[in-house]
Amino acid sequence: MRTYVESSSSAYAHTVVAPFVDGAPAPIWQGLDVRHIRWDAASPVTALRDLRRILGAHRFDVIHAHSSYPGAYVRLLRAGRRTRVVYTPHCYAFLRTDVSPAVRSAFRVSERLLARGASMVAACGPGERNEALALGVPGERTTVVPNLPSVLPGEDRARRGAGDPSVLRVGMLGRWAPQKDPDYFLGRVEHLRAALPAVTVAATWIGDGPSSTPRVRVTGWAGRDDVRAELAELDVYFHTAAWEGFPIAILDAAAMGLPILARRISALSDLPDEVTLGAGTDSLIAAVESGAFARWRVRNRAVWARYLGPRDVLSQRRA
Repeated sequence: MRTYVESSSSAYAHTVVAPFVDGAPAPIWQGLDVRHIRWDAASPVTALRDLRRILGAHRFDVIHAHSSYPGAYVRLLRAGRRTRVVYTPHCYAFLRTDVSPAVRSAFRVSERLLARGASMVAACGPGERNEALALGVPGERTTVVPNLPSVLPGEDRARRGAGDPSVLRVGMLGRWAPQKDPDYFLGRVEHLRAALPAVTVAATWIGDGPSSTPRVRVTGWAGRDDVRAELAELDVYFHTAAWEGFPIAILDAAAMGLPILARRISALSDLPDEVTLGAGTDSLIAAVESGAFARWRVRNRAVWARYLGPRDVLSQRRA
């Protein structure tokens, strides 16, 4: 959301309507040129009541609702009758796999019923746009505003071969939580270790998580500079999330020049087989065993470059 503001034309003045922390805008907004309005969203009833007050007291030319709950609140209040409403799900709630099928169905039905309450669905990735179309949102009322990496590009180099060739460093970026599916990550790491007995597979989880996990180093919460430094130490990035809108972590890994293998999920439904954690893992193993990791890395990065397309401020501003 910060990059949406930063990439926008200077003709726009932005207001952030969000809960405060300790009586002030949350620290994440520091340094951003926006006006802040405190939103009491302690419960759904409170959130709806306070949002109705805010929308009645202020005039906005466009309301951009980010994520499922704000998207539902804005559309339930029928704000689109008075102004343009843009909705970015940042991953539809019905894609969650940590809730029961009945709850997922309820989320899907809710989204379908509210589908026409927004002037535009600005999906954060092609997979999210496809989900919007499947809900019945007309194609002309959908678009994709691409996410951008959160780290500056790193030095284009291949770690493996420059250091100890008997060590392969793999990692995942995100909070240790069901969405990022740490168990799936652990399974892929153990698969690598079993397939490459002569290689030490060192695994790092970059992000908040348990203080002690056997055979995987967990960094704990990491700021932007720390994330960049941790990614720079990897040879391969694994993205194991069970559901996403479009993963910024993959963009960060790509910005750092890493080869990437990702889980095929709705957000990445059209991902080429060779860079998935399914088919791609076998080619990684073969490359390591044959000493052809450098060539494998170049091919992998070329596939991702074509798949991701332009990911810069200009492309996001145009979208």
